[in-house]
Amino acid sequence: MQIKEQSTVYDAIIVGSGAGGGMATKVLADAGLKVAVVEAGPFFDPALPEHQTQLKWPYESPRRGAATVRPFGDFDAAYGGWEIKGQPYTQKNGTRFDWFRSQMLGGRTNHWGRISLRFGPKDFKHKDVDGLGENWPIGYEDIKPYYDRVDKLLGVFGSKENLPNDPDGFFLPPPKPRLHELYYIKGARKAGVPVFPSRLSMLT
Repeated sequence: MQIKEQSTVYDAIIVGSGAGGGMATKVLADAGLKVAVVEAGPFFDPALPEHQTQLKWPYESPRRGAATVRPFGDFDAAYGGWEIKGQPYTQKNGTRFDWFRSQMLGGRTNHWGRISLRFGPKDFKHKDVDGLGENWPIGYEDIKPYYDRVDKLLGVFGSKENLPNDPDGFFLPPPKPRLHELYYIKGARKAGVPVFPSRLSMLT
């Protein structure tokens, strides 16, 4: 006799574990929902030695650095690419826009670079600036509360500069400039170019 147990019932299923899927999962789970996340790519944990692919020599790979599943070679962390076999990717006639897709646990957050800038008021209404495209139906003030929440959740370093189209956020103190950066800063100031720290999601 075969006994079949009832399968688990979820309140929501999130497709993709990258930045969008990860945040949606957190918000729904924090609200008390039972959430399942499905991911097309393999499990990935950069803390595991067998998953640490970066900073190795080509001769350490049985394929001498070439790859069958990674677009930039065996030691690139990302599974996926601009074209994924068996998956259609269409573009409007006469245009070319390639979107890199990482199919792995965590998606493209694994190689995101932590750059955490905000769209400014002009970015939402750029037709008013140059007459091209269309304005967004929302503006910066509509999105600002969510930017603020994300800054506080992740921890973003930076400095308040009061720039008109690069809105300030809730910043941790930036790290001290390194020696080569001090040279850049000195040269930029001599040329009259303003210099300020990057805005990165990094705990300082």
